[in-house]
Amino acid sequence: MKIALVGGTGDIGTGFAVRWSANHEIIIGSRRPEKAKQSADAVLQMLDCQGDIWGTDNGSAIARADVLVLCLPYEHLSSVTEDLTGCRAGQVVICPIVPMSYNGKFFEYKPPAEGSAALQAKSLLPQDLRIVSGFHTICAAALQDKARELKGDTFLCSDDAGALEIAAGLAQEIRSLRPLLAGPLAASNLVESLTPMLLNAARKNKIKNGGISIVSERGGA
Repeated sequence: MKIALVGGTGDIGTGFAVRWSANHEIIIGSRRPEKAKQSADAVLQMLDCQGDIWGTDNGSAIARADVLVLCLPYEHLSSVTEDLTGCRAGQVVICPIVPMSYNGKFFEYKPPAEGSAALQAKSLLPQDLRIVSGFHTICAAALQDKARELKGDTFLCSDDAGALEIAAGLAQEIRSLRPLLAGPLAASNLVESLTPMLLNAARKNKIKNGGISIVSERGGA
């Protein structure tokens, strides 16, 4: 597939590019095309120039892609939607965005009026797009280390079975990451709120590059 990383010049965009470039064409998007090109060159250097990775403006990246991943901070979600006017009907949009803040003592989940970042994205984007909420609790630093096993779960929410299948398949391409279905898009607030909880636990317990896994009891009567 052709995957556009919208606002993908940061750590999480770099991580997705590193992990998915073996099987897909990666288009890094930015409002500053030169920054996107520099980011693409940097990822290629990390991968010893192996992979189909290039950078351009967000609009051009979106127009070429099958799947869009919103890699931007929450505060830029509203403003970047004007770059998404080139979206095509049926495109899959993956939203790992988490609205949160730090109050000086701990991270807090700060959902918008719509209830979650994913639902806000849905309200701002063309209604014929297929939106999946997921990849919220993945450590960006660990994601950029291609040899590293993430040993965790990612929780996916969507109202579209086909889009869920695509997102789950991308998750399975990341070593030791397990995709778990967590409900419809309306349940996105539940999975988004795991990120500040994870960050708080990591800070208090001095855990580096933490993730979340669901374990099940086996055996017994």
